[in-house]
Amino acid sequence: MHRWFYTAVLSVAIAVSSALAREPGESTQGDHAGVLRLINAAESAFIQTHGQYATLAELMGSGLIQQTANQSTEYSRVFKILNLRSETEPLTGFSLELILSPGGSGYHLYVTQRGERCGEGWFTDETGIVYGGKAIDCVESPVADASNWSPADIDEAVPAVRNDTPCALPQILHEASQRALELVENLQRFTATEQVEHTEFGKDGKPHKSSKEKFNYGAEIEQNSSGTFWVEEYREAIGPSEKPPLSDTGTAAFALIFHPRLIANFDMRCEGQTVFQGRPAWQVRFEESADPSKSFHQIRINQKKYQLRFRGRAWIAADDDQVLRLQTDLIAPIPQIDLQVEHLDITYAPVEFQKKRFRPWLPENASMYIGYRGHRYRRVHTFSLFQLFLVDTQQKTTEPYAGTNGPPISDNAH
Repeated sequence: MHRWFYTAVLSVAIAVSSALAREPGESTQGDHAGVLRLINAAESAFIQTHGQYATLAELMGSGLIQQTANQSTEYSRVFKILNLRSETEPLTGFSLELILSPGGSGYHLYVTQRGERCGEGWFTDETGIVYGGKAIDCVESPVADASNWSPADIDEAVPAVRNDTPCALPQILHEASQRALELVENLQRFTATEQVEHTEFGKDGKPHKSSKEKFNYGAEIEQNSSGTFWVEEYREAIGPSEKPPLSDTGTAAFALIFHPRLIANFDMRCEGQTVFQGRPAWQVRFEESADPSKSFHQIRINQKKYQLRFRGRAWIAADDDQVLRLQTDLIAPIPQIDLQVEHLDITYAPVEFQKKRFRPWLPENASMYIGYRGHRYRRVHTFSLFQLFLVDTQQKTTEPYAGTNGPPISDNAH
């Protein structure tokens, strides 16, 4: 069968792959003090050769800053945020000023925030000691609540339920496991149009950068002998496409936590019955075990993997035990990578293929919120225009069938 997709990141278990490493020119508060230390070290090398300290322009032109940056990992890291080709703004968003004493016997070096009345600043001199602080007697204007960029944690407020109907949790989980088996099959029998909306939020919690892209989408799932799933997603951009600082793989398949081979890795309890989108549903809270060898979910930064433990809540239809919705949060932040927030919200819905009288449950919408190293991101995946592929016993792919919510989205596969 001919495929027209490109391969996305493939990882053990359901994986989130991340390009969250800082981009050139981006900095954090600690980096500004590091820039001063780097320049101090370069000035020290300059005076040993020339008998006096250099102006900033002389230092930038001498190549000593570049050479000094190679002496340590810290210097190398902060050097990446410097633009030595610009004498007016070598440090984006900040003023960098070096004042020489008469005869070049000393210097004063400042970094101050541009355009901020209550901005921060750093100072050093030939002694090599770095100081930092804010403007004195400065009253900052109130800012918007920065916490409103992400939904509330799943345990912050437990949705109301009815307790007058007994919850037969073992039976509910058994049937939900059967639906998860069907999901493994269904995810590999369709293609769809996927819209991905990526939003970055500022420190005030307000969105300041957003983009939307559309893809032809397909997926494959493999399971090894240990029960671990490999989820491979295929995406072909429809129109212009750019690489965001965050990407995720397999997010829509989170309902596989109910798979018979995986469900034992979670502690589950029934909170009661409620109504979701007009349907009676069981509300089930779950929490992943502490065994790292059974981790379901991971994040990857600069090719290094970190296992994530999560807890969440599921809404399972009371009549047919389909998973209708999932929400998850981290059990605890990941200090090694300063990952503070990862919130997922995923909904599933039936898709009608009347020509074959086939009605699979498939992901409809998946939202992911990430709080990482002071950055805040939201990615929303929306699936539509589903197209079904069926394979006969001779392994010949039939003509695609479109779901009731739209026409075929792509070339036929043969």
